[in-house]
Amino acid sequence: MHYSGMYKNKPAILKIQGTKPATSEEKMVVAFTNQNTSLKIRAPYLYSNLPWNEKLRFEAFIMEDVAHEKIINLPTNNIEITNFFDLYKEYRTNCLNKPWLEKPEIPLSKQTIKNFSKWKKISKELHPNHPLKQKEDADLLEKGVTFLSEKLSTTDWEFQHGHFSARDLHKVGGEIVILSNLYWSWRMPFYDAVFAFHWYQYDLANSVNISLDTLLEQRKLWKKHIENTIPKNEENRKLLQLAFLERALAGLNLDGLLEPSEKSKALMELTRTEIKESLSS
Repeated sequence: MHYSGMYKNKPAILKIQGTKPATSEEKMVVAFTNQNTSLKIRAPYLYSNLPWNEKLRFEAFIMEDVAHEKIINLPTNNIEITNFFDLYKEYRTNCLNKPWLEKPEIPLSKQTIKNFSKWKKISKELHPNHPLKQKEDADLLEKGVTFLSEKLSTTDWEFQHGHFSARDLHKVGGEIVILSNLYWSWRMPFYDAVFAFHWYQYDLANSVNISLDTLLEQRKLWKKHIENTIPKNEENRKLLQLAFLERALAGLNLDGLLEPSEKSKALMELTRTEIKESLSS
């Protein structure tokens, strides 16, 4: 829960966390700040905190209100996305100096299977008969997850921010404040490069003022910038395609199950096509 107000004459947000996280968000912010060397990107300032109370089952902290000035609009343009990926390069260079969480002992490939096993159960519980689902989806998802896991069998984890996106980066003066700091974690390579694109396409699909043609053009624009941002070599190309595949599978399973519309139907069909192309590559 979030509450807006004032703290010592400063606009502030009170955040109450009712589910115990593996590592408290307050500790995540402190740990990130201690190793961050970026002069552009920072965590929100923390004003006060109440550690997890086992009896009351919550933790809370007060942080600055960043006012949520967007760096990416809907739809966006070449200038905004260029700026976004300039920030991405800044984050990769100066915000990831020393991981503060232990690397998982389980191999990335096995964790990938576990993740999708959990997510498939959630999808069945939330949307057992969603109109965007097709009979072939379960088999396609199974083949995709197996393919992805096999391709990741020799790939190691990378420490990164799991929500590096337009939703979680906000302008404050001349700085960029990064939110959702619970999501610092170990992930597959380039997950952080495709995460923003993944959710942005669904924001476009949900917007009544965005046409299907605009959605498709915006997807091409994002993909072009992602591919131009990642250093070009064969290993990176393969890993980036696997990151796209992982998010496409997540979209087919749950994230793309939006309200039926021309855009959501087209986006889901495009997702199926891209998964099939990955499996045949």
